[in-house]
Amino acid sequence: MLVVGDVLHSRVARSNLHALKALGANVTLCGPRSLVSDGWAALGAEVDIDLDRALEGADAVMVLRVQKERMADAYFASEREYHQRWGLTNERAARLKADAVVMHPGPVNRGVEIAPEVADGPRSLILEQVKNGVFIRMAILESVK
Repeated sequence: MLVVGDVLHSRVARSNLHALKALGANVTLCGPRSLVSDGWAALGAEVDIDLDRALEGADAVMVLRVQKERMADAYFASEREYHQRWGLTNERAARLKADAVVMHPGPVNRGVEIAPEVADGPRSLILEQVKNGVFIRMAILESVK
């Protein structure tokens, strides 16, 4: 499993890393060095800042939202540069394994972390993932009443 994007600010990255490792998955975290530190290796993740290399052999790619509201410290030069270096573009998606899937916990910054055609494409599980996330949160809230 490849998780790419704003790992620094992501609760999704942390919780998924723990869950996926418990299930025996190999997890690679990828993004700009300012958003993905080598400290994640201590938690069992591989860390890579080269998305093209990290995509090789990935069964699933979970793209994380660039949390613009937390970017006052300029973690990367521009949204355009981010998309060019770490965005899941059409070209990158075309190089994925035939059965690889694309995920994103939402909301999506289209054209920044993921191309709209990839987000809406046949590999995408994004709408199903977001819908199921609502049901999971509802079940958790119900269980703690």
